[in-house]
Amino acid sequence: MAMFEGKTIILGAPTDYQFSDTIERELIYQGFEVVNISYSPTNFKYKHIFERLKSFVHKNFLGQKDYKVYLKSKRIEGQILKQLKQVTVADYALLIRPDQYSHLVLDKIRSKAVHMVGYQWDGLSRFPNVLNCMEFFDRFFVFDPKDMTDENLLPLTNFYTNSFRISYDPSMESDACYIGTYMRDRIGQVEEIICTLRDYGLNVRTHLYCGRKKGKVISSGLPLEERRLSYAENLVVSAHSKIIIDVHHGGHQGLSFRVFEALGFGRKLITTNQEIKKYDFYHPNNILVWGNHTEEELRAFLAAPVVAPLPHIRDKYSFSNWISYVLGHRQCQHIQLPTLEEEKLVC
Repeated sequence: MAMFEGKTIILGAPTDYQFSDTIERELIYQGFEVVNISYSPTNFKYKHIFERLKSFVHKNFLGQKDYKVYLKSKRIEGQILKQLKQVTVADYALLIRPDQYSHLVLDKIRSKAVHMVGYQWDGLSRFPNVLNCMEFFDRFFVFDPKDMTDENLLPLTNFYTNSFRISYDPSMESDACYIGTYMRDRIGQVEEIICTLRDYGLNVRTHLYCGRKKGKVISSGLPLEERRLSYAENLVVSAHSKIIIDVHHGGHQGLSFRVFEALGFGRKLITTNQEIKKYDFYHPNNILVWGNHTEEELRAFLAAPVVAPLPHIRDKYSFSNWISYVLGHRQCQHIQLPTLEEEKLVC
């Protein structure tokens, strides 16, 4: 019997790469009945020129960087409230990026859910409006160690999935893979890693999403893709690769999903995130921090066998333990961040 069999949870999560669908699938796998109120903010358009001007003023003169996020949340408010009206009571509510929901919606969820938790899986500095939402939650989590500045914030990483069973396909095999979105400040490192590995004779599969290609120039000739892979498709690529490449966002120090895909699938990882050495699953055979290595170290890394982490360490970062920890279940392992003080680990 699944741990949360018969429990109801309200879910609100980003829909990029169909992440909310992935999380819903994981929750169902754990036994939950899911009320999914996730929505896509990408279809947002200003109603008129005056709304656009108002947004410009709030962002550039009043210091409200995420004012557009507020407008998006108000636009979808009525639809979500109508959906929540069908819910009598929920055992839990889990909101990832809760700043994407209006206070009216958060208050309504609060009235329905016995236990309500939030998770900001992006740096607080990028979306500071989330700080105004914390009063609605019983527990609130962040994944960036530098955001652990408030005693009311709890530590959390991302996770690897439990529900996906990926069939082996020899045509999908690769020595290394990189899946990401084109970002001008990161593309140089992406090209450097991929070209270096190819110079070593490795077969590197790439999917570099760019949307509109106009004006984008890749000196190495890496192909640009106009279609995003869903996260489920991403997992298929990762599962068939020996090495997963991670070029992290410079705006935070938290660990990306690439890290946990490597951990879950038992693959090697090349990452530009220096912080990874501080985590309990780090092993130099399995993880190479790009930029602080010599040619000899790279050769040794490529030749070394994968060293399996201790089972309890690997299990800690599975979705099953992740959701147990987030919801305060007694049977869970604590998830730490490098700068975390021990007394904050209350499960």
